[in-house]
Amino acid sequence: MASSAENSPSPGPESSNEPTPQLNIPPDILRLRAEIFALEAPITVSVTEFNNAWKYLDNIYVRNQARYGQKKTTTYYWCRLWRTKAYEPSVSDEQRKRKRTVREPIGCPCRIRIVSDGYYMTITRGKEPHNHDISALDYKLTTAARELAAQAVAKGSRPSLVARELKNSGIGGQITSKDAWNAGNVWVSRKEGRPAWQKHYPKNSVMEAIVANEPGPPDVLHVETYPRPPPKSGEILIEVKAFGLSRSDILARQGHTADAKFPQIMGREAVGIVTAGEGTVTPGTRVIAMITDLLPEYPGSYAQYTRVPATHVRRVHPLCKLSWEHLAVFSEMIPTAWNALFRALRLHPDDRLLIRGGTTSIGLAAACIAKRHCSFIASTTRQESRKELLEGVGVHKILIDDGSVSQQIKSEGLEFTKVLDLIGAKTIADSLQCVRPYGIVCQAGAIGGDSTISDFNPMDAVPSTVSFTTYKSSAEDFINFPLDVLCHEVETGHLKLPNIRIYFSNQIVEAHRSMEENRAEGKVVVLW
Repeated sequence: MASSAENSPSPGPESSNEPTPQLNIPPDILRLRAEIFALEAPITVSVTEFNNAWKYLDNIYVRNQARYGQKKTTTYYWCRLWRTKAYEPSVSDEQRKRKRTVREPIGCPCRIRIVSDGYYMTITRGKEPHNHDISALDYKLTTAARELAAQAVAKGSRPSLVARELKNSGIGGQITSKDAWNAGNVWVSRKEGRPAWQKHYPKNSVMEAIVANEPGPPDVLHVETYPRPPPKSGEILIEVKAFGLSRSDILARQGHTADAKFPQIMGREAVGIVTAGEGTVTPGTRVIAMITDLLPEYPGSYAQYTRVPATHVRRVHPLCKLSWEHLAVFSEMIPTAWNALFRALRLHPDDRLLIRGGTTSIGLAAACIAKRHCSFIASTTRQESRKELLEGVGVHKILIDDGSVSQQIKSEGLEFTKVLDLIGAKTIADSLQCVRPYGIVCQAGAIGGDSTISDFNPMDAVPSTVSFTTYKSSAEDFINFPLDVLCHEVETGHLKLPNIRIYFSNQIVEAHRSMEENRAEGKVVVLW
């Protein structure tokens, strides 16, 4: 903001078409205004001079932000600078009232500290400059808190208790016990002599989330109002635009995973827009997040907003034009398939690849990626009706899996150097018999349900010179896989993606049921 009206006029509104009103301001008022803006040293003026200065200002007025203390006849204020109606003639009274309600201060050099004894006012700079880069989320949360907790205090709650509960809830922003007289974001009621917090959240601190309150069938999933998670140090807040479903979500909903806690917000995949937080990405950036190894310490992606560490996020290239449903497959499906093929199996052009569980989303993705990087691909399925699906992604040979694929391979004279097993414990022993000497078998899934192999003897199960490895998604691999290259290949048509079945958040029950009944025939993606 300018330090003088003559040399550098104060900033105007965003639309510069409206001419700045010219008011007849006395020279001494202009001088005083310039001194107050500069605040090179504390200024002491009479109350009359102070009021006259602000009365004649053509572009701002002072609003008492907080009367934070009083001792005898001395009152302390924090003030901010606001546009006046004279400077914004095109703004309606209703819009002006709304802007004051949500506290949208204009640029000013600092917060102003005013100490008044009723006769004279001493004006000094605040200790902290006005932070124009403060996240919109934190600002809204703090504003919402300050506008509502007065009701909590009015019902008999101690301000310190209100402030503490707000901070503990993670919704209160920068709330102190002094602020609690004029702040709050939950209702307080008296129950057995102690404050009890009711389920009420301010408008700016809530979101819709898909919550499972108990383990069970798909019908246990419901869309509910939930507190919006504020990002902590080293984290970012993402406005989720789409998320993919995985088999792990079904197991978590049924209560069969080690991290299953209820009520819970599930979801291990997310794509969206950064709204706040720290890291190398700025608000407004499109990102892809992997949440697989963060649960249950972090909320899942079945919500309008989710917070994740900055180390689990990839920025989408600004020139990428893929839709949200296409970007959603790059959260887990594509990275898992790519890393299993090239990091675990070390695929090269002369390889002959067999995919066990070929009609799963990762199996289909692996076939789409591998057909340009190896000489021959075969996939297994338990259903004859799925052959057309596998042929559509470029599979050369389709085997009906009856539990003994190795015998079919030997009877047909087939030979494989690499096997990607997505079924798990039920088929590992058989998969190890499907490769020729010096081949590699990688387990990268467990859709068969069993996670352990009973009576497994490596000396008997693993043929000589055959290697057995596993692949599990990790944040390090997610950060390092070639996201931009693969996105570009999808855009240009060089990489064909499997079928994407799209649902909306209010269809989450049907989405889970479709995957659980194996009707998806591709990747299931849910849009908000």
